[in-house]
Amino acid sequence: MKFIGYFKNSLKDFFISSGFLMVIITMISGIYSEEIIRTSLLFQIMLFSLAYVFLKLAFMNKNEMSKKVQLIIFNVCLTLSELMILLWLLFFSPGKAMNIELILIYIFALVIVKVSVYTMMSINGEKEAKLINEKLIKYKNQKY
Repeated sequence: MKFIGYFKNSLKDFFISSGFLMVIITMISGIYSEEIIRTSLLFQIMLFSLAYVFLKLAFMNKNEMSKKVQLIIFNVCLTLSELMILLWLLFFSPGKAMNIELILIYIFALVIVKVSVYTMMSINGEKEAKLINEKLIKYKNQKY
């Protein structure tokens, strides 16, 4: 699949997720008898939808691409997803968390989680590769 295909799928996912969130917000607004939906809610919906789309793109299976390209796309999409969540925390969190110390803590926590996930994935990948190589050697020895 080419870039246009990924772009079409991600745009479709964005519209589906934002539409789904809009329906939920509209139902909740109807329950609590609010007459209007504030603009901040619309921006929050867009941020959550973008975070979902970038997260889905990060973990999408891209077998036709090389490992290096897959790793780059994974890191870029995951970082963009984290950025959307961080933007929501900065602008729309209930406590208006705008001080610089809290922003640095958020960034530090996101970096720690990203590094730990990448480390776990690489360790698991090395174990899987070793197991596959052992089975392949065993299969070749039994064949001859």
